[in-house]
Amino acid sequence: MLRLDGLSGVVPLRSLVEASALPDPRELYDELERDWGEVAPVELEPGVPAWLVLGQRLVYEVMRGEHLFATDPRTWNGHARGGLPPGSGLRPVLTSHQRLAANHTDGALRRRLRVPLDDAFEQLSESITAARTRTFCTLLIDRFEDRGRADLMLEYASMIPLLVVADMIGFDPEDGQRLFDLTRLVAGGRPGAAEAVAEVDRMLVALAAARRARPRRDLASALVAHPNLRDDVEVAHSLLVVAYSGNLTLTAWVGQTLLRALTDARFSGRLHGGRMDLDHAMDEVLARSTPTIHTLPRFARQEIVLGDKVVAAGDPLVLAIHAANTDPRTDTGDPWDHVGSRAHVSFGTGPHACPAPRTARVIARIAVETVLRRLDLTLRVPAAEVTWERALWIRQPVSLPVTFPRPVVSA
Repeated sequence: MLRLDGLSGVVPLRSLVEASALPDPRELYDELERDWGEVAPVELEPGVPAWLVLGQRLVYEVMRGEHLFATDPRTWNGHARGGLPPGSGLRPVLTSHQRLAANHTDGALRRRLRVPLDDAFEQLSESITAARTRTFCTLLIDRFEDRGRADLMLEYASMIPLLVVADMIGFDPEDGQRLFDLTRLVAGGRPGAAEAVAEVDRMLVALAAARRARPRRDLASALVAHPNLRDDVEVAHSLLVVAYSGNLTLTAWVGQTLLRALTDARFSGRLHGGRMDLDHAMDEVLARSTPTIHTLPRFARQEIVLGDKVVAAGDPLVLAIHAANTDPRTDTGDPWDHVGSRAHVSFGTGPHACPAPRTARVIARIAVETVLRRLDLTLRVPAAEVTWERALWIRQPVSLPVTFPRPVVSA
């Protein structure tokens, strides 16, 4: 049976970042599965191999198998082989330092750190979040409406999460902008990602200390007050989970939904013709072209056989969410089967499922609905010319240049 340590440097491995930049990532997944089966070796960076889990059944198995698969990156067996080079963009993902957040811990520690997030979002006012989201959407559209053109990724889809998530956490817009820029740097796996994480930690620890002195109605204050979190570092690491997932996933979800509405006549026709409401449209995006294309790695706790591959203790496993959602073994090929269906794994499942899918939906829905109702949008480039960002974990268009009629000013 094949082993990951026996392949690296011997067999050329495909770079995983290729998938997000393709018009249809299924093309790469099908090639990998033909060559390797449901568990395929890939490279996260040159010289950093990982297993890519493609089949839906196996993705669910790994997500739910906390006893076999850890999220703590200190488990990675590459640390014993010298780790990563200093400039690697994977340093925040494959760190040898403990991150005291629910998404990087397991077992009893994960449970202790996860409860504060669940409780904080349970207490969050959905009506206030919705109202603030509408306000931010209106302000952003006001900024470009008179021009008759805009880049919806740069000027809208990326700005809504920045403003809403920053406000929700407890930051002002300026700090929110800096937080967003840093999380994008980390997600892109670019040089300087480790330094970006360190700066975010400093920002969030300072925010936690400020809220400990003077609480407000925000997530930082809720986490500071929670008895499960023992110090400001644990609060900061938990807030980073919200900042990272909220900024990146929401941007990609809003951007992809707008792209589908502007380029897919069948999708747009059902949406505007009343045969599919916006929630169903957004679920179709999650199911057919998920923003969270791949998960951060899990790590085998012991040597196991997964599919027909020997996964050694400490081997990293990346779950291909897009591949699982579009698995031909479970896909009938009828697009109507996906209308209204939430049978996808875009929010995860098991102990590390997304803590705030409802809040994410509220924000993304309002963002899409507001701009589609207010502006008669036309994409300025053919759908085939829309390019996709090269990123390991998130899939989104680079740009969405649009035109629309300028408002008529009466005398």
